[in-house]
Amino acid sequence: MTRSLADILDSAPTPADAPEADAWSRQLAELERAAAALAQQLRHEPGLSRAAAQLFVKLESDVSGVFFRSLVWPLAHRLAGLPARKRGRPRKNLV
Repeated sequence: MTRSLADILDSAPTPADAPEADAWSRQLAELERAAAALAQQLRHEPGLSRAAAQLFVKLESDVSGVFFRSLVWPLAHRLAGLPARKRGRPRKNLV
């Protein structure tokens, strides 16, 4: 039996389809593992720069760089017990 092109295209997942639960759980587990590894590194080197930390995570895990700044870096800081850093660009003194 031959299938039409429309049948073939309709049966495949599209980008709008949600990923499988296994993919989500694997990605979350990898994010947790990367944050824990970076937290351990930050305990030994509290002054580690963000660029060096990003390179460390890239070499130690399969976490995408998109997740580093928003998830892995802040979570690793919290797990390492480091104080929160100031966010954003420094303001000018208007005095």
